[in-house]
Amino acid sequence: MYIFIVNPIAGNGGAKKAYSKISKTEAFKQIDSKCFFTEYFGHAERIAKHLPIDFPGIVTCVVVIGGDGTLHEVINGLCKPVVPVSFIPAGSGNDFARGCDIKGKPVEIFQRIVRQNSKSYWLGCYQEIGKSPRNIVNSIGFGFDAEIAKAVNNSKYKKLLSNLHLGKISYVIGLIKVLFSFRPMNLEIIVDGKKYKLSNCWMVTIAQHPFYGGGMKIIPNATIQAGIFPVLFIHSISKWKVLGVFMTVFSGKHVNFKEVELMEANRLEISSKKKIPYQVDGQTDVCFSCVITKQQDAIEVVGA
Repeated sequence: MYIFIVNPIAGNGGAKKAYSKISKTEAFKQIDSKCFFTEYFGHAERIAKHLPIDFPGIVTCVVVIGGDGTLHEVINGLCKPVVPVSFIPAGSGNDFARGCDIKGKPVEIFQRIVRQNSKSYWLGCYQEIGKSPRNIVNSIGFGFDAEIAKAVNNSKYKKLLSNLHLGKISYVIGLIKVLFSFRPMNLEIIVDGKKYKLSNCWMVTIAQHPFYGGGMKIIPNATIQAGIFPVLFIHSISKWKVLGVFMTVFSGKHVNFKEVELMEANRLEISSKKKIPYQVDGQTDVCFSCVITKQQDAIEVVGA
């Protein structure tokens, strides 16, 4: 049984159109399937959480058609995914598709899915004090990028620019809007047991693969692997130089700035006396402390 979870408003209705095309193919007619259309924020997670109860032992693959946010919900709804997961990108960012090399039109990707072409993928995990752990699909970022994500998510221009296939411009507008109001953070970071104190810190980002923000190569050399995740720090930098950093982030050359620091870890703890804004797969929140780890067991991503 193939379970489709479709966000009908993703990509200005592109996800719904993609499912319609797939459902008319000969390959689709030869499989058993069930489709769910999401109706509100968090609905995909709720649907995924009930799959083991509603379809015990008969799910071949969960196929997500939508954006990275929809995939984030499904992965967290499944908790510990024991069935393969597929992603047919139809959102504004689609960084997971870039990172996993999922290319082609929706019908082409679906044909690879039914052929069971797959690759291993190791999720990240983050946990705030007093809360349950949750999965990271693409990235988690603290500070400046979280404030940008919040500004973009709350903006009126995001939908308009996404409809015009100019989603990257949303991030640029959000960046300029946040640049002059953002206050750098004082953080305590523990990386694999080693403690650091960072003052005047703009952002800390952990990524599963190079891409975020709709194609930015935030950590250009990031690779999909078990046990280790790369970490990027930007600190002790002027506001105007931040513009220079983000003007080069699509090419990945921002890592040449002396204020940009990279390292690798398998466990990172971040804390502050003040609330820290963060984003995970584009969804935003705040915390005082957070622990990030990498899962040892891989999930199978079908259709890559």
